[in-house]
Amino acid sequence: VYFSESDGKWHGWVTVGTKANGAPDRRHRMGADEDVVRTKVRQLERERDAGKTKKAGRPPTIEQWLTTWMDTACARKVADGTMSPRTLDDYRSKCRLYLFPGIGKHRVDKLAAEHLDALYLRMIKQGLSSGTVLKTHRIIARALKVAMQRDIVARNVATLVEPPQAAEEEIEPFNQAEARALLAEAAERRNGARWAVALALGLR
Repeated sequence: VYFSESDGKWHGWVTVGTKANGAPDRRHRMGADEDVVRTKVRQLERERDAGKTKKAGRPPTIEQWLTTWMDTACARKVADGTMSPRTLDDYRSKCRLYLFPGIGKHRVDKLAAEHLDALYLRMIKQGLSSGTVLKTHRIIARALKVAMQRDIVARNVATLVEPPQAAEEEIEPFNQAEARALLAEAAERRNGARWAVALALGLR
């Protein structure tokens, strides 16, 4: 901590790690009072020692982070075969349709549980199925989990929201006429006996 005559203020610097390019990540604190600056410096040192200092630079928006996550982590999983291309396509579709317009402008570190609650409520009021809402919730939850693992956010706020429950669809059994038609068609096929057994056991 030192006093600068050029601006008449006290200044303190703390090295908290390294930047992405390998250069030292030094954080600056300043104030008109020496004790205040020393307190700020000690607080920053405690955060550094506890591994809780935020990364340098402005945190991304939800839209920016989701895009980065899909283009890097998810794309790598598709490339190594641990995620299907269709899954990533579904992520991109739901982000474009619901997450980007719904919460995309929020900074990732400022997203709150109530923002997600409001998003899901709007989706339900628009007539979207509970299954669609649940899939959307899972996408943002997974993206925020990775953001937390990479020290972009301190916590995953999606874990504070009760996940929407997908409604169970009631199965309508065939009526008598439909069952007879199915058996008649199956009788013309080589493996028709399988259809008869499936119908008798109620398999779908």
